[in-house]
Amino acid sequence: MKKLFSLCCIILFLILAYPAFSQTNNPLLDEGIKQYQAENYEEAIEILEKARAQEPKSALAAYFLGMAYKQTIAFDKAAANFEDALKLKPAVKEALVEYVNILFQLNELQQAKKWIKAAQEEKIDPANISFLEGMILSQEKNYQAAIESFEKAKSLDPNLTQTADYQIGLCYLGDKNLKKAQERFKATASYAPSSDLAAYARQYLEAVENSLFYTRPLRVTLGFYSGYDSNLVSKPRQESMSGGIGAPGSGFLSPSLRVEYTPNLESPWLFSAMYSASANFNDRYVHSRDSLANTISLMPGYNFGRFSLSMLGSYTNYALRTDPDIIPDGNAGLKHYEDYFTFGPIAKILVTESQIVELFAGYDKKNYYNQVITVPESMRDAEGFRAYASWTWFYWNNGFVNLRYDYSREAADGIYWDNESNRFSASLVVPLLPDDISKKTGPVYLQLTGSFTKQNYIHDQPYMDVDGLLKSDRRKDKIYIGTASVNWDITKNWSVILQYTRTKWDSCIPVYEYTRNLYMAGVEFKF
Repeated sequence: MKKLFSLCCIILFLILAYPAFSQTNNPLLDEGIKQYQAENYEEAIEILEKARAQEPKSALAAYFLGMAYKQTIAFDKAAANFEDALKLKPAVKEALVEYVNILFQLNELQQAKKWIKAAQEEKIDPANISFLEGMILSQEKNYQAAIESFEKAKSLDPNLTQTADYQIGLCYLGDKNLKKAQERFKATASYAPSSDLAAYARQYLEAVENSLFYTRPLRVTLGFYSGYDSNLVSKPRQESMSGGIGAPGSGFLSPSLRVEYTPNLESPWLFSAMYSASANFNDRYVHSRDSLANTISLMPGYNFGRFSLSMLGSYTNYALRTDPDIIPDGNAGLKHYEDYFTFGPIAKILVTESQIVELFAGYDKKNYYNQVITVPESMRDAEGFRAYASWTWFYWNNGFVNLRYDYSREAADGIYWDNESNRFSASLVVPLLPDDISKKTGPVYLQLTGSFTKQNYIHDQPYMDVDGLLKSDRRKDKIYIGTASVNWDITKNWSVILQYTRTKWDSCIPVYEYTRNLYMAGVEFKF
């Protein structure tokens, strides 16, 4: 922003005023001004330093020496000379705008604001002073006041219209008012379309339009996936535990729908709602594994600045092709299988501009229907406490790292299902293409996710060991899941996903031990 501002600063008055300054009583000063006018800045500095030494009270020599140092990016030395040009008599009033500009470049905002006040009192160059005031207020993130100053600068000098509109667009962007930012960048790009500033504005306009797409209040995503599941029925690794199950794999089709609503409330209040539906249709085991899930969730909240607090309420209904009879008839249809409720507060903390911590503690309830029940201890209906802590770091070019810990404790109607679970997971998203290629082809991301879950059941339960003996023990499971996927956002509407997932489930009860490989490819359409 500062570099652009420096390019935008108007110094034509200096060129126009040169003839008035070109004749002085000091030959060194005349030669220094001549060299500055010829853009020989190093030579000008050498001569003007001598001129200042010869006439230390010359405000004009201080002014031109400050201008020469400014052109060579020696801002500290430029500032000292501009200050002298204002304090020596007779002062060079033109130095005031330049001095404020340099103070802004040096981030000495409070000192710059003092000189702005002095310029306003003396009514010195009101248009450029208003523009500089807007720059300082914008740097302080006082965006509304900055916009007022830029608007004033435009009204005082129409030549500042394009530059001011560009800066107003940046203010609206900082204030997260994307619609108004879009309007200003459009105006900037249409005013002198071949200018560098118009080119910058078009880049921001593209970014804003993408942001408007991804942050639109109503978002709909349609997905269609297909693949192969090597162990759809969770066949145990020990053949003696499989109960005669043959090949456990199956191809599948999985369509999905997700509708999200997040209104842009102009207040600290937050709200989001989501509905999703997904289905699995399999080539084999159709009458035991085809499923349908519908989820609805609501999350009102309040934003306190770097901290927000929301309340999550969610309900999922699962339907499964199942038969509650102990001896299935082989013609099971889709039946109501499970209701899953979750409720609790979510706290989000912005640790830095690129790091977010999320905390949740809530209550879960699961009700099962059409179960195959042999003994009361096998009833799976359960409720209990669930919590998680998550840390996310967003780094270069939309990549991120996430670490998460989940804890849950379930008390079931059947004691065999009482359990406590601890889960640790990590995710990494890596952009695979440079920016210049991504703009042409669409970004491609590699996502790696791994998790480990330790799930301990509270009560002893009987089981059959691999040697055919009936035993009793507390079930203890260790679950390892790893996923690698490549996501290609061909356009902002269309994405292609390739994914591989491996699950390894270990348990002290052999019938629950299995390995599973899932291969999937799909497309998503967003609008």
